[in-house]
Amino acid sequence: MWWWEYARATARRITQGIAPAPVDVWGPVLEPNEVAVMTAEVTYSRLYGGNGLYEPTATYFLGRPAVMIGALAATAAVNHRRKVKARRDAAPSWRDVQHVPVIVTSQRLLAATDAGWESAWWRSVAEFQPDLPEWSLTLGFGPGYSPMRLFGPATPALSIWAAAGVLGRQWSADPRLAALVG
Repeated sequence: MWWWEYARATARRITQGIAPAPVDVWGPVLEPNEVAVMTAEVTYSRLYGGNGLYEPTATYFLGRPAVMIGALAATAAVNHRRKVKARRDAAPSWRDVQHVPVIVTSQRLLAATDAGWESAWWRSVAEFQPDLPEWSLTLGFGPGYSPMRLFGPATPALSIWAAAGVLGRQWSADPRLAALVG
């Protein structure tokens, strides 16, 4: 519950106009006038689907009719399984699930994924979905960019910082954050 209490205290300080204490970070280079305010570890994932393509197997077999029919049936079964798997892969789902360190700054959220540091700039967030009962935060970025979901004990605090960064002064009016503001 430490993160919950931290999130409530952070909400009070932001509401009262108290500037956050900067946090030292090493690794990613911050922009001029960008200040790190929090670090944590969370579970990270992205929502996207595969392309739905598969490579069908072609079998050419000469021999007795019974052997040829058996080979064609086996090939059809293999191709059917590949097609079903490709369709399942095409459906959007939460992928690239990994435990990552995150840094929250005055301008963005950085996540150290297997692919390197990813930046979610507050100005580029098109959808902000905190879910405090589920300990998750989903950020959407508009067409062409897969949504990012963060999950774990630190997400109430991440939700407060993201709300302040994305929604500005009106962040505290968001009813989904009411349990932390008050």
